[in-house]
Amino acid sequence: MRIVEIRRHAERDANEDLTAKGREQCVRARETLEFPYDAYVISPAKRSRLTMDAFGIHTSKVHDGLAPRPRGEFARYDRRHEELMRDGEDAVTAWFAIPECVPLLLEHGRGALAAVLGIAAKLPEGGRALAVSHGGTIEPLAVVASGRAYDVLLGGEELGHCEGVRAMFVDAEVRRIDVIRFSHARTDPSPP
Repeated sequence: MRIVEIRRHAERDANEDLTAKGREQCVRARETLEFPYDAYVISPAKRSRLTMDAFGIHTSKVHDGLAPRPRGEFARYDRRHEELMRDGEDAVTAWFAIPECVPLLLEHGRGALAAVLGIAAKLPEGGRALAVSHGGTIEPLAVVASGRAYDVLLGGEELGHCEGVRAMFVDAEVRRIDVIRFSHARTDPSPP
């Protein structure tokens, strides 16, 4: 079995620098990480690198497949998304609530899953990798990998900063997806 743990980046400001709260999130998350890992991988975004740095890892490889969800194809749904957020939905849940966006999210999830499968394939048998990516990337990846609906797998709530999923693979097959929350860890024990 090979395991890739994918965490959402910490809270950041408009300049992509971690906020004081974001640095605190990294300290809290670091306590939940199971060092050492065989590989460390980040998205190309600065906030991912700074999060991994705050975890104490300074030798990460960049993987474009872990990049944030492309904004362009979602732009025509911005108004509906903003309305849902004003009504109390978090950002990722609001995107999943717009039926026309679900196929776009799942397509992005398939691309991110392909990236994670590539990372897992480079690990030794029994190996583990730690990756930092983004909300809106990790959740669709987990939905595609598990074959479960967003609201079932993630409880209808986006991953918080530094939360994530642990994907377990045998060869190129997903065996299990664990959702990592600070308050609890939800396990999806059945294969898709």
